[in-house]
Amino acid sequence: MKRQRRLSPSILVMLGALAFAGVACGGGDAEEPAAPATTAAPTAVAAGPLRVAIVAPSASDDLAFSQSMVDSVNALERDVELSITDGTFIVEDAAAAIRGYAEDGNDVVIAHGTQFGASLMEIAPDFPDVTFVWGTASDTQGLDNVFAYAPAADEGGYVNGSIAASLTDSGVIGVVGPIEAGDAVAYINGFEAGALAGGASEVNITYTGSFGDVALAAEAAEAHLANDVDVLTGTAQMVVGAVGVATDAGVPWFGTQANQTSLAPDLVVASQVYHWEVVLEEMLALRDGGVLGGQAFEINLANGGLVIEFNDGFELPAGVRDAAEAMIEAITNGTVDTSNATPAVAAGPLRVAIVAPSASDDLAFSQSMVDSVNALERDVELSITDGTFIVEDAAAAIRGYAEDGNDVVIAHGTQFGASLMEIAPDFPDVTFVWGTASDTQGLDNVFAYAPAADEGGYVNGSIAASLTDSGVIGVVGPIEAGDAVAYINGFEAGALAGGASEVNITYTGSFGDVALAAEAAEAHLANDVDVLTGTAQMVVGAVGVATDAGVPWFGTQANQTSLAPDLVVASQVYHWEVVLEEMLALRDGGVLGGQAFEINLANGGLVIEFNDGFELPAGVRDAAEAMIEAITNGTVSTGS
Repeated sequence: MKRQRRLSPSILVMLGALAFAGVACGGGDAEEPAAPATTAAPTAVAAGPLRVAIVAPSASDDLAFSQSMVDSVNALERDVELSITDGTFIVEDAAAAIRGYAEDGNDVVIAHGTQFGASLMEIAPDFPDVTFVWGTASDTQGLDNVFAYAPAADEGGYVNGSIAASLTDSGVIGVVGPIEAGDAVAYINGFEAGALAGGASEVNITYTGSFGDVALAAEAAEAHLANDVDVLTGTAQMVVGAVGVATDAGVPWFGTQANQTSLAPDLVVASQVYHWEVVLEEMLALRDGGVLGGQAFEINLANGGLVIEFNDGFELPAGVRDAAEAMIEAITNGTVDTSNATPAVAAGPLRVAIVAPSASDDLAFSQSMVDSVNALERDVELSITDGTFIVEDAAAAIRGYAEDGNDVVIAHGTQFGASLMEIAPDFPDVTFVWGTASDTQGLDNVFAYAPAADEGGYVNGSIAASLTDSGVIGVVGPIEAGDAVAYINGFEAGALAGGASEVNITYTGSFGDVALAAEAAEAHLANDVDVLTGTAQMVVGAVGVATDAGVPWFGTQANQTSLAPDLVVASQVYHWEVVLEEMLALRDGGVLGGQAFEINLANGGLVIEFNDGFELPAGVRDAAEAMIEAITNGTVSTGS
């Protein structure tokens, strides 16, 4: 249960004066003072609520620094009687409030402002049984009854900056800061680094010289907008003025300290929120055990004290939120250092090379990657070496592209993995992207990728079951490996669950032999098959047989409608750009590899693209859409 009361600074000053007068004017015969007693540290929590007082520089509902602490104390999992004195921009008023709360017997007094430190150093020694909590600060000034706290605000700043870079059209982002000190500087430095690493051309920073002057913040924001800024952020209590300007101009805003979505529900993109309760709980646990101070604490993304809270009312471009989540993970696990971040974006286009096993227009595996790179929302200079079925040829191409100074080399074939493990360590500044694969083999400059191909396979199979008259469906597979097996297993499960009596599967032993694929399809038709599917580059042979026989076909990897416009029912299409954007965002921030990614129906990396030229029976497409939704939300498992 939380009990809350508020006192104004002037009342606290008056109460402090009266208390002093009462002591000075006390009458009667004075007794001989007793010998000082030894003060025992508190044992367990005393009966009744914990009495906590907050002294804060601005309004307790400022949607910024002061509110962050009020919200955090209210989130504590213990019985607290909370008193608040806010609006103490004048340090002398804050000092009177801090001393007054200590004299009034509060258990914990939170001096929520770096500027209150000098006063606290004088006050705390006078109240050895009171725990003082002070921040933002990184040390306790040697006092045993003072805990210090600070945020790693650069971390959330970096994330916000990287997102902001994806939203700017002008390339120019504006920052409205208060006084160049404390967590404000950390946030702004991190934001600038993240924005530049993410591709922004310029980050203009203005410090107003005030934490609380709303008008100055508004003026700074207006000046930014007059200089081509089209995304804004800021920190401290005065940002309400800057947010108002952003709202009038329809410019996106990034918040920090507290969730600022309510200030501009359509324009606040995300807020870094301070959850001080994470470290307050630690401090209070120490106090319960008799330790009243002497330690400093930090909130950060790893311990949950910093949280990026997205505004679901702001629609981000495809892949941006996933990239931000990946960035948060990278900061959390230490692969991105936001305190020493340097932009990784080079001048000019990003040089990307693809080494693929088959033709780049194969309407299958290789084309899926070429199409995805061409769909990236950035300037790319693309080189392609295709038709490298011979692994040694692929290895030579991969090494050659790295030697030639390409920024990113995509080894698009599971079979290229052994070669890549030898090549990648020789080029530590090059990002290698390899798939399909589910791990990076421990290499820090290799990203891995794979599709949850069973998901689209299951959907295709369930549709196929509605089209077969014989009840027998045929599958033409290549080598029994990788995403081919996943697709085929998913297709079989979906077809049988949808009512097919039999799914006949043939693996040809080759990814590229068109003739073998055609033979396998003909054998299926000779055995009552009346619906076909297949995967890998050689399926063009199988699709030709299906066309001649007038048999429906289901595609995967790329949209295969053009192979048989009247007979291709639907294709599961690989949109690798969804995870490529995440990888490149990490690379922009200095992370060259070390993570594995998956495309699936939920993240939009797999898409079932229907052929509107094929007329499905009534209700079948609706059932398929419902199936996609069920797989996406986890109510249908395609792996069983």
